[in-house]
Amino acid sequence: MSPELVVQIVNFRTRSYLERCLEGLLDELAASGIAHRVLVLENGSGDRLDDVVAPYGERVELVVGQQNLGFGGGHDLLATRADSPFLCCLNPDVAIERRGVFAALLEHFADPAVVAAGPLLLTDAGEPQVWDHGELRGLRARVANGAGHAHWRPRERPTEVAWVSGAFLLLRRSAFDAVGGFDRRFFLYKEEEDLCLQLRRAGGRIVYDPRVAARHVGGVVARREEHLETSIARYVEKNLPGRRRRWLLDQLYRHVTRRI
Repeated sequence: MSPELVVQIVNFRTRSYLERCLEGLLDELAASGIAHRVLVLENGSGDRLDDVVAPYGERVELVVGQQNLGFGGGHDLLATRADSPFLCCLNPDVAIERRGVFAALLEHFADPAVVAAGPLLLTDAGEPQVWDHGELRGLRARVANGAGHAHWRPRERPTEVAWVSGAFLLLRRSAFDAVGGFDRRFFLYKEEEDLCLQLRRAGGRIVYDPRVAARHVGGVVARREEHLETSIARYVEKNLPGRRRRWLLDQLYRHVTRRI
């Protein structure tokens, strides 16, 4: 029988982070009692990971790729290797240090409309990462979302949002499959925003739960400036029709953010 949860990790020159990630992840999963499987993709970076996954035996499966498929492409590949009700995209630079993260997130899926959920992400200094989710409601959120950007605000309780970070993204597999998974045209950045948008357009709800948290280093694979602008342009062109409307919202967004 398939496990209830499959956790997917895409590695690209992140071996040192992966070691810490797997230790905390496997401890948390063992304590949770959730039937699980962990898949690690070496995404064509040349990292030797056999000795990293070996201590965990059959609990961790290593897949070695010959080329870098990008973030979404890597997770799409791993998603074909298992069939489970839930899958979780987890970055190798995430460290799970607190118990109950998966159990708390999975509780939200008791609502059949919920198709994705994510926790609060913290820096190594313990501060909230201001890009772990994008707000859905309110004027600033609507302006930002309409211009291809995102609006963040601190939250203390679970709330419905536009998207949650792909660094720790728990998904209902049936919904993920129904929208075709990640769009592989997004090599790095904005892919989780695009996926969550497609999930919402299909009628799903995205939940951000700051009552549970994990640490996330961020930016360890590539500098944001290498791919971010291209990904923003692709996201806008794909999802936000009306060039003049986009321009007006972008100008309004820049005006609003300058005043914050």
